[in-house]
Amino acid sequence: MKNKLLIKTFIDILLILIGLALAIFGILTIASAKAKKDRCNFLIEPIKEASERYISKKFPFWYNIAVAKVETNCKWRMSVDGHGSIGYFQLTPKFLDKYLRPLFPDYDKPYSKQHIEAAVYYIGMLWRSNPEWLKKLWVTYQRYNGGNWVIIECKRAKSNKWEDCYKYCRRRKVCVWKKHGKCIQWKSACEINYTYSQKVYRYGQKWSSLLCPKQRIERELIFPFW
Repeated sequence: MKNKLLIKTFIDILLILIGLALAIFGILTIASAKAKKDRCNFLIEPIKEASERYISKKFPFWYNIAVAKVETNCKWRMSVDGHGSIGYFQLTPKFLDKYLRPLFPDYDKPYSKQHIEAAVYYIGMLWRSNPEWLKKLWVTYQRYNGGNWVIIECKRAKSNKWEDCYKYCRRRKVCVWKKHGKCIQWKSACEINYTYSQKVYRYGQKWSSLLCPKQRIERELIFPFW
């Protein structure tokens, strides 16, 4: 009888230990998954600081974090687009050097803080150069991604609304997947550019929670996205 009691106690203790081990494993797995998803965390502070310095202390910086997320998933990469673009924000020296190099001479160097500052400075340039009737962040980010076509389309639509401008988009298709020098998949440049702003907005919501609702709403009113 005593032996049976000891065996039962041993089994109970073993089951408890197994349960604890599984619980710890589960917690570690979740933590690891979150760490992978949050690979942009190390960019939060420098992007926030640059946004408030080069654009405005009231700028909704979370959308600039989202740009790095959309462009490269916050990884330092070289020439994803085939135009020699670099870094987290995929800045393109052949187009932007004349604006960025004098102020940020090291913006194209790996892991340089100037890369972040240059990208945010350029986003600020785009915002300030938007026509007054198009002072929307969605227009700014689409210009960042695809140039000034969006302004032309909004002029055609006589509207500053995303859905109206999209209806007037007439652009060529671009190759998004090549294999052995041959294009495997084509995609509409309109779709690429107009979904870009949607992605920036969607990803940005994650980091907007870094501020209290009152501060967040205040910034959104000054810099409306849509």
